[in-house]
Amino acid sequence: MQIRTRLTLQFTVLVSTIVLLSFFAIYFFTVQFTEQDFARRLREKAITAAILLIKVDQVDTTLLKIIDRAKRDNLYRESIRVFDEAGKEIYFSGDTVKLGIYDSLFIDVKSGGEKKLIYNEYTVTGIPFKDKGKEYVIIASAEDVNGYNRLIDLRRLLTAHFIILIVLVSISGWIYAGRALQPIKRIISDVQNISPQNLGQRLKESPHPDEMGKLINIFNGLLTRIENAFLLQKMFVSNVSHELKNPLTNITSQLEVTLLNEREKEEYRETIESVLEDIRGLNQLSNSLLDLARLARESDSFTMSKVRLDEILWETREGISLIDLNYKVEVEIIDMPEDENRLCVNGNPYLLKVAFKNIIENACKFSEIGKAHVTLSCQKDSLIVEVANSGSGIDRKDLDNVFQPFFRADATSKIKGYGVGLPLSQRIISIHKGQIHIESTPETGTRVTISLKTVAGF
Repeated sequence: MQIRTRLTLQFTVLVSTIVLLSFFAIYFFTVQFTEQDFARRLREKAITAAILLIKVDQVDTTLLKIIDRAKRDNLYRESIRVFDEAGKEIYFSGDTVKLGIYDSLFIDVKSGGEKKLIYNEYTVTGIPFKDKGKEYVIIASAEDVNGYNRLIDLRRLLTAHFIILIVLVSISGWIYAGRALQPIKRIISDVQNISPQNLGQRLKESPHPDEMGKLINIFNGLLTRIENAFLLQKMFVSNVSHELKNPLTNITSQLEVTLLNEREKEEYRETIESVLEDIRGLNQLSNSLLDLARLARESDSFTMSKVRLDEILWETREGISLIDLNYKVEVEIIDMPEDENRLCVNGNPYLLKVAFKNIIENACKFSEIGKAHVTLSCQKDSLIVEVANSGSGIDRKDLDNVFQPFFRADATSKIKGYGVGLPLSQRIISIHKGQIHIESTPETGTRVTISLKTVAGF
């Protein structure tokens, strides 16, 4: 069922329920008013008859009946009966049909006062009356034919109005639902025209700050993120192809040149070592790419445990020294805490080692003397690691792009690398709910600051 149909049905049911309850209330209060008005008229006629009969000496039963018959406002099947205190009927007028409730009603009125009830189609009222120390009971009954007919006419009128209103509400609901859904139809039409070839197209923004306007803004934002993701993917594929092409081309050319002529044993050895170096670079690149893809895909599935960050830094320092004997890493712990938990973070040891290895190795690689200085400081609920070096630094225009995969500044283009280490480290620090920040001054050096929450800070 379409939304327009559902909205129309819901609107019709809602309005119909409200109208139906209103009509029921109108009919109910009309019935109450009609019954009360008829009972009031019947009571007044009964009391008038009793006053004329009992208090006016000149009026007897015969004269009172003549007066009653001469009245023009007699009720349909009206009957007025007056009983003395012994229960003897001393007067009656009107309809001769005697109801079977007079005896019980007489007793109820004498003991409990005035009574009113509905008996079959009759409205019956019993009234106690006193005069000159004597007690009387007046019982009047009549049938409200006019009121009954008016209620029938009211029911028919309300039913006809209800049917007409439902039809009008359904038609108007269908029209207004269509108008309300018109922006959605326009959005659907615009979205159907968007494809991977024209991701730069955007939905026409609404001039009204309503829900539709917010939906269009959110969807345009989503399109922007998708477009950026596509661009990053294209750039990623292009960079990977480029980075793989160079070492593969080197390997191929070296092997082809070597096979052209017979070589000395030492030349073969040099060629094999050069090819092996290129292969190791390819292995390093492929491992970094696999780690980067795995982090993007399985960021929530890594096992976290209590890890001492100072031990991670010492182990990373040992690993860096194995990469290049010329690299020097100094690790300094400032304000060593007495509580061991203040040195612990909730993390994955392997991932943390990879992150710090990439950062420290870069600091050594781009340092003029191959040296990196690492400091670990303890704050209230976090650990701050700073990795600094002295070197050419990074230009301000390149700082915003250093975390983009395969990005390399012009100043570092001559140094071997692939531009994957920092994006991988940033992703790892993000998984550990930490922060990483880079500050650099050209011709002075670079400082990388990493902040991680301690176990006590979680």
